[in-house]
Parts: sequence; structure tokens; C-alpha cells
Amino acid sequence: MRILAFGDSFVAGAGDPAHQGWLGRALAGRPEVTAYNLGVRGDTSADILRRWSAEAEARLSPDEPCGLVFAFGRNDANAADGRPRLSAAESLKTAHQLLTQGAARAPVLMVGPPPAEEPGLAARVEGLNEAFKALCARLRTPYIDVLRPLAVSGTWLAEARAGDGAHPGAAGYQQMAELIAAHPAWRRFTGVEGIPT
Repeated sequence: MRILAFGDSFVAGAGDPAHQGWLGRALAGRPEVTAYNLGVRGDTSADILRRWSAEAEARLSPDEPCGLVFAFGRNDANAADGRPRLSAAESLKTAHQLLTQGAARAPVLMVGPPPAEEPGLAARVEGLNEAFKALCARLRTPYIDVLRPLAVSGTWLAEARAGDGAHPGAAGYQQMAELIAAHPAWRRFTGVEGIPT
């Protein structure tokens, strides 16, 4: 199976000393899966929309199952010149385009944004998380909400605080990977339920 993960620096695993991020950790021990990490630091959903199709075209194969993962939102909500880089309406419209265009090519799954500490950013990210969750429900796209579990545990935010203020270290990514890998939607998406144990 091939999994193509499109997103931002959190998909890329920025800050992880092992350079695995949540994607590599969620797929650890799965040699039958080829993962393409297509996370780009600083990308908003609009940036991903501009590049995803060409990047997917080079990696999708008619000869084996493929899946598309989209994970974004924090950069959309980040402030630039006193306002979010993308409005909530723009983010939602772009997410709709990505998910519907992606679903026309392969099965799609969305992973929600991780938490932020700065109150204004945190509120915007929480709003996007709820909006993305509702959009995915309407589109019947599996959605994995990691925001609250990561915020409540404190590990993600503590590591981000100790680092660059945004990205965690190994423990934060490991926790996110465990949340994702245990989720029924991920297990179905990656074929775990059909693999003998």
C-alpha cells in the first residue's frame, strides 16, 4: 500500500530529533506500507491545494492500493500582519476542494490540527478543528481529531514551549502517532484490520 500525506511542518515532523514525525511513527513496523511524507513547513491549505495534484500524480499507482492523507490548519490560523493567514471561510473552502479532489483519485483521510498555546491562535485552531470535523462528516471523509487529547496531556505543548514554540520533540510526535494509529479510521484506512496478528 502507498500512503501520501500532504500537509505542513507537523506532517514533515519538524522538531523531531528522529526525523520521523507522527507519520513515520504511526507506520512503524509496517513494511508493507510505502509512506510519502509530503509535508512542507509553512504551508497553508491554499499552498497544499496548489501543489498536491502534481505531487500525487508522480506517486499514485494503479498496481497497488493508495490512500491520501491531508493534515493542515495551524498555518491557516497563524497570524500575519495582525490577522490569520487564511480566514476560516477560506480554510473551509480549500479543505472542501482538497478532500473532494482527493477522493476522486483515491481514498482520503484527514487528520486535524494539533493544539497551540497562544490564546488567540489556540481559539482559531479549535474553531477550524470543529469546522473541519463537520465538513468531513458531510463529505463522509474519516477525520481524526487529535487537538484535545494532545492539549490535555500537556506533553505536546510542553515540548513545543521548550523548543521553537510550535513544534514538539519525540514524545509529542509519539503521542500523536499513537492517537492516530489506534483510531479505527486509521486502522481501516491503512488496512490494519485485514492483517493477521
